[in-house]
Amino acid sequence: MQIQKINYNSPTFGYNRKLNSQLNKKLAEASENDDSAKVIKELNEYCIKSENLLRYYDSADSGKKNFMYLAFVSPKVALAQLVHEKYPELKYPEREKKSYEAEAVRSKNIDSWQNSILSELEDVIETYEEYENDKKSQANTEKTDTTNTPKVGNAVGGQTAPKTSHREIPSVIEEFIPTFSSPEGFKSLGGMNQLKEELTDKIIYPALHPEEAKLDFAEYGKRPPRGIMFYGPPGCGKTSIVEAVSQEAALPLFKLKISKAGSCFINQTSNNYQQAFDYVAEFSKDTGMPCILFIDELDGLTKGRDKESTAEDLKQIGTLLNLIETGRDRGIIVLGATNKYDIVDDAIKRRFDDQIYIGMPDMETRQDVLYKTLSKWLKGIPLAENPDDLREIAKRLDNFPTSAIVILADKASTRARKDKRRIILKEDFFDAIEKNPNLKIKEDKYKTESNRKKIGYR
Repeated sequence: MQIQKINYNSPTFGYNRKLNSQLNKKLAEASENDDSAKVIKELNEYCIKSENLLRYYDSADSGKKNFMYLAFVSPKVALAQLVHEKYPELKYPEREKKSYEAEAVRSKNIDSWQNSILSELEDVIETYEEYENDKKSQANTEKTDTTNTPKVGNAVGGQTAPKTSHREIPSVIEEFIPTFSSPEGFKSLGGMNQLKEELTDKIIYPALHPEEAKLDFAEYGKRPPRGIMFYGPPGCGKTSIVEAVSQEAALPLFKLKISKAGSCFINQTSNNYQQAFDYVAEFSKDTGMPCILFIDELDGLTKGRDKESTAEDLKQIGTLLNLIETGRDRGIIVLGATNKYDIVDDAIKRRFDDQIYIGMPDMETRQDVLYKTLSKWLKGIPLAENPDDLREIAKRLDNFPTSAIVILADKASTRARKDKRRIILKEDFFDAIEKNPNLKIKEDKYKTESNRKKIGYR
C-alpha cells in the first residue's frame, strides 16, 4: 500500500477557496516593490500548508496536533489582520469565519483547534468593529464641534448620510460559500473535457484576463454570454459544474432561491426577480468584476406559455426575459439548469446563448469519478491506483448518474470499515451496486427532441 501524499494546495476545514482566489488575484496585481503583499502571500501559503498538516494529523497522528495548533492559529490570526488592513473590501475575517462556521455545522464533531480559530477570528472581527465605531464616533464629534451649519448635499442636521457599499442581501438569493465538500474547480470534476474547454473560453479566461477579453471584443466582437443553460438527467453534475466555474474564474456566485422567489401575491414574484438581479448588478459594480447568477430548476419558474397561462404568469416570464437579456451589460452572467428542458418557455431558452446537454457519464468519466473519489481516502488509495479494478467497477456502473457513483463509493467504504477497517475492495462496490439498483436512471425521458448541442460527457 502506498502512503498518502499530503496535498498542500487542497484546503481542508472550512477554508474559503473563492476568497483565497480573490486574494491571490489582488496579490498578483500588486507591485513587485510591495513588501506587505509579499508578506501576505508567504503567510497565506504557510497557513494553507499548516492547516492541511493539522487536518492530516487529526486522523494520522494525534500526538502532533498540539504542536501544529500553535504553528497555525497565531499565523492565521495575523494573516486575517494583515489582509483586512490592506484589502478591507475583501472582508477577509468575516468571510473566513463564516466559511469555518459552515464547515463546523457540516462536520458536527469539532476539534479544539477548530473552535480556537473560530474564537480568534471572532476577536479580530470585534476588534476592527470597535475601531471603526470609534472612528465614526470621533468623526461625528468633530463635525458637531467645528460647525453648526448644514452641509451641502445629502445631509441631515449638518451630518452627511453615511454611504454603504452593499445593500442587505435579499432573501430570494444566497451567496455561494465553498465548503470542504465543494468542487475545487474543474480538477474535481471527472470527464467533460469538451465542456470544460468551452466554459473556459466563454467565461473563465475572460474573467481571469480582462485585457485580453477587451482585445477579443475589439478585434472579433466576442462578448461574454448572456447565459448558458445546462439540462439533462438529475445527479449528473449540473450544479457542481456551476460551482466549479465560479471557483475556476474566481467570480462571485449567487443562487436564486426558487422557494423564495415565487409568491401568491400579484406582482411580487416579478419584484423578487428584479430585486435579485439588481443586487447582483450592484455587487458587480462595487467589486469591479462580473458575477454569476445561477437559476436552478428553471422549469419551475418558466413553464411554457399556453392558453391556460394567466396575466401574472405572462408578466413573470416577461420580467425574467428582460432581466436575462440586459444582465450581461450589468455585469451578470446567468447560468440555468433544468431536468425538464422541453417544458421551459421557448423565449426563455432563446435568451441563453448555449443550451448544453449534461448526460449520463460514459465509461471513461465513471472511471475518473471513481479515481477522484477513492484517492481522497487512505483506505481507498490502493483501489484508486488499480486501473484494471476501476475499469471493472465502471463497467457495472452503466446507467448510474455521477451522484449515485459517489453514493455507492460511500456504501463500499462503509462495508470495508465494518470489516475490521481493511482497505476498500472492488467486491465492496459490486455488493453496493447489487443492493442499490434504485439509484439507476433511465436517460431517455430526459432527452429532448430538439436539435440542441449535446456535449457534456460526450
